[in-house]
Formats: sequence, C-alpha cells, structure tokens
Amino acid sequence: MISVPNHLLLLNGNNGLERKMGLTMNQSVVYLLLVVLSSVLVTVLSLEPVDAQTVPSLSQNQELLSLYEQGLDSVIIQQYSSPVTDAEYYYLASSYVRLGQYNQALILLSTLINASNSEQSLWWSAEASLAQSRLLFYLGNYASALEQAFDLSTCYTSTPDQKRRASMFLDDILEFLSSSSLAQLFTNHYPFELKASILEELMYVIPYELANTFYSELQQLALASGESKNRTLSRIERQLSTPIQYRSRYNPSKQFGAPDGFHYRLGVLLPTYSLEDARYAVVQDLYKGMSFAAEEFNANTPDAKMFLIYKSTTDTLSAVKQIDTEYSEGEHFAHTQISSLVIGDRVNAIIGPLFSNEAPLYAPLAEKFEIPLFLPLANADSLDLHNNYMFQVNPSFSSQGAILARYAVETLGYDTLGILAEKGSLGEAAAHSFLRESERLGAFVAYDFIENLEERGYGITDFTQYFTTDTLDSVTIIDAVYVPFTGTIAQTLIESLLTDLVAMQSTIDILGSEEWGAVNINSTRLPETDVYFSRGYAVDTTQTKTRQFTTSYEIRFGSSPTNFSYIGYDVAHYVMRELYAVKNAKALKNRIKTSSPYKGHAFTIDFRNTHINSSVFIQHIPSLSTQNEDK
Repeated sequence: MISVPNHLLLLNGNNGLERKMGLTMNQSVVYLLLVVLSSVLVTVLSLEPVDAQTVPSLSQNQELLSLYEQGLDSVIIQQYSSPVTDAEYYYLASSYVRLGQYNQALILLSTLINASNSEQSLWWSAEASLAQSRLLFYLGNYASALEQAFDLSTCYTSTPDQKRRASMFLDDILEFLSSSSLAQLFTNHYPFELKASILEELMYVIPYELANTFYSELQQLALASGESKNRTLSRIERQLSTPIQYRSRYNPSKQFGAPDGFHYRLGVLLPTYSLEDARYAVVQDLYKGMSFAAEEFNANTPDAKMFLIYKSTTDTLSAVKQIDTEYSEGEHFAHTQISSLVIGDRVNAIIGPLFSNEAPLYAPLAEKFEIPLFLPLANADSLDLHNNYMFQVNPSFSSQGAILARYAVETLGYDTLGILAEKGSLGEAAAHSFLRESERLGAFVAYDFIENLEERGYGITDFTQYFTTDTLDSVTIIDAVYVPFTGTIAQTLIESLLTDLVAMQSTIDILGSEEWGAVNINSTRLPETDVYFSRGYAVDTTQTKTRQFTTSYEIRFGSSPTNFSYIGYDVAHYVMRELYAVKNAKALKNRIKTSSPYKGHAFTIDFRNTHINSSVFIQHIPSLSTQNEDK
C-alpha cells in the first residue's frame, strides 16, 4: 500500500495548526474565475454610486472579530460556513486567504462586491475589492491586480483611507515586479496615470533607448488625456534629458520589495511509502523538519507568510497506465508534478526530489519553468548538469574529495599522499577530485589505486603493502592515504585496510568518506594513526541552538528529532530566508550564488557562485598519541 505520510494529512486538516503554518496539499487556480471576477469588479465600479460611504460598526460582530484576531480560521470556517452579513462574508473570505485557499475566498469576495446596495455595503465592497486585488497578485495575475488597485485608489466612492491603502498596494506591486514584467505591463491599455507610475518605476533599470521610447508613447497618451503638465511626466522628462547621466546611473539589477503580509509558497517533492517501509520514517522526519521551519517563520515574520505545498514523486499508477507521449512514464509524471506546482499552485521555489536517481527527471523542468529546485539529499556527481535552477544542498562526492584534499595539504601539511578507491563506485569521483586538487596544491600523490576491487574478491593487500612506514621497505613513505569507500561493501573494505595497517605497524594517517564515521576504531591497534573523514552534514547536539531546537521539536511533535528532521528544517529554513530577503522569486537563483553562508543544525550551506554546496564537514578521530598530547 502506498500512502501519504500521516502528518501531511494532519497538518492540512482543520485542527488549528494551519493558522501557524499555512499548509495546503493540492490546489488548482481557476483562471476563468479570475477573469470573470475582474469583469464583475469593473462593472461594479462603473455603476452610479452613492456620494458617501458609512464606515460600519463591528459591535454586532465582536465574536467573529475575536475569532479572527486569535487566528482561529478553521473555527470561523466551521461556524460561518453560510454567511449572511457583509462582515461574515469578509472575515470568512479572509480566513480562507490566511489558509491559502484562494478559490473559496475569491467566490466570497465576488459575492460581497456584487452586494453593494447600501452605504455600508459599499464600504465592504471596496474592502473586498482591495482584498481581491491582493489575491490576484498572490496568484500572479499582476495585470489585473495592478489595474484593480489603481481603480480603487482613484474611485471617488472609496474613503480616503481606502484610497491611501490601495495607492500603497499599487506602489508595492510596482516595487515587487521585475523590470521585464513592468515593461510588458507598460504595453497594456492602461490609464495615463498608471502607465506613468510604471515608467517611473522603470527609470534607470531599463536601457536609455527603451525608456525614451516608452516616454514618447506616454507623451502621446498625455496629450490625448489632457495630462501634458503631469508632475510624474515632468520628472521622467528630466531624468531622460541627459542621456550620459542616465546611462551612468543605469543598473538592471533592481532592488525588489514586497507588500506587507505577502504569501510565499514553497513546493515540496517527496516520495511516499507504505507504513512498513523503513524509508517512511525518513520522509516523515524530513517533512516534519520543513513544517517546523514554516511554523517558526510564520510566528516570527509578521509581514509575510509561508505555505508548504506537497506533491509526491511516487507515481502509484505507473505500473498500470499507458501514456501516449514521446516522454517516458517517469518524465511524464515529473512534468505533471512540476507543472501542477508551478502553474496550479504558483510556488516560488521547490524542495526536492529526494534521491539522485529522481533528480535528472526534474532538473530540466526546473530550467524550463524557471523555478529554483533545491535537492536536500541527492549528491551524485552525475547531477552536475550546470543547470541554472538546480541547487544541490548535499555536497557531491567530487566536492568532498577536493575539499578534503585542500584540508590535507593546507591545514594538516601533508605533501606525500596515496589513494585507494573502488572503480565504478561513488567514491571514484571523490578519488579523482582528490587527486587533481592535491597535485594542483603541489602535493605528490605517490600511489593512485582506483581499481575494480570486485574482480579481486575485494582483496586489497596488493595495494595496502605500499602504505607501510617501514623505511627498510623499498616504497615511498606517504603521510596519509585517501580511501573513499562507499556502499554496502565499505565496512568490509575499511576493516581489511585497518587489519593490513596493523599487521605492518604502519603509522600513516587515514583520509576517508563519511562511512568512516560508523567505524569503531580501537586506538590501541593503530596508536599513531589519525583518521579524518568528510561528510555533507553533521549535527552537533552539544550546541545551545540545537538543544533549544530539540526541546521545541519534542514539544511540537511529541518525539525527538532525527538527523533527517534537522536536514528538513535546515533546507526549508535556508530557502525561506533567501526568499524573504530577495522578495521576488525571479531573483532567487542569482541571490543564492552570492548570499552569505547559512549555518544550520545539520548543514552549512554556501553555494559560492555554483549550484553545489561548497561547505563540507571534516571530522577527526584522534589517535592515541594525539589524545595523550591533548591532555
């Protein structure tokens, strides 16, 4: 049986947790509805209105207002499922908005807009229109959101406060949008004042020639609409009057902003397993860590909210369905999931998929849809596709090999090294990278054994004999040997190596892969041998921040966090941090490569102008002699 992890369903239910976290499992955007609603709004605003509004008293809705202020959205939805008054329609719609259930909110707001048959209803209608404008903005319908906010800011039936808030939201939209989006919007048939505001936002972020072309078009519109003496037009004219000065200030990298209360939507691609499968707990813990990060973000960020949108990478129908397409079943399913997240759920970025064999199906789609994709665990070197939108959080084996080589030469001072790795294994890429980086730094690699060990029955004595430190033997004495053993055979190879070194009474040090972290080395067997090994992530439970996280996690979920809980939290927290900082997700991929390192509980994340995390943990198992020196 294949099932979605229980907590995914629980956190999406009406249990009060959604007000903290904002999780939705599957939504689709009804674009036809948006078009209809926009048309309805234009019709409403064009009706002959009353001259003034009456701001309604909420004295009759104290219970509803109290529930809303406490964030009890699920209670409001249950108790006011059949709204009667304007206030009930508005706050029920607002509760749906806070839960990310936009379609239900749009239907309620549309009803409220159409019901403007009194002075008080007119006030609620304007409030509903402003709320609807925000929803259109969240759904990426920027053209309609912009026009709607502008109409409200200039509509004489709106109160001064409503005009002010609509005008502020209009400015927020302009500040949020990229220069390419603004340039495209400028070509729409908008009123003069709105087009002037768009062009003013574009000054110095588009080339002079394009700005001048837009200005000429705006001038013609100003003459036709009697706005030739408009102040905004005059400011733009002054900015364009000196081409040299404009070009000196030209900078296409726009600084983005976002409206208060902005909704970010983070997609999550994880597999589903049966309860009996050991991997079920891995996925559970990863998602718990991500959801904990979302709850924390929402609790500590008053001007924004984060939603997690989950999709499975497990195609439960692949064995029985027939697909008439040029793509494989796996490619077709990946396309369905990505397009659903990007087009249907309007996510800003995606965490996942989980495994290296899944990633090649999704990586090209990230580039196609221009959506940043963060791989939390996949670290195979075959994923190094130079994809501008794919980011490996777990360092590749090549990265680990190169970083450990730098540590060995520059920090430990080794200048003569050896390598023993299994050909065809994941450790082969690490070995080649270690070799290149060591030699680049001036070290001498005396022995470079990258062999098919399976053909030899995994006997390695023919190679380990060169790792002696007996000066009477006719070998080059090395400082350390790099042995990146991986896979199920790793522990057997590690034990064979240790046995051979003990037999030779060798004192060389060992450099290895993360599999060495599971080895129980008796320091009395090799009293002079220090072991250093690399790993992509490591959790230090002695740190204060990690202990505090553990306590909060246990209170929240009733169980202790695992390594995968820390990993899920770190990846989600990192992406949320960067999204919040950059405001507009279109600029996320460029910011990721230049942002400061993130130091989490399990990962240190630093992409350094690449798409592979360059931070690797190097851990030390000290020799007996080193332990005695430290005393």
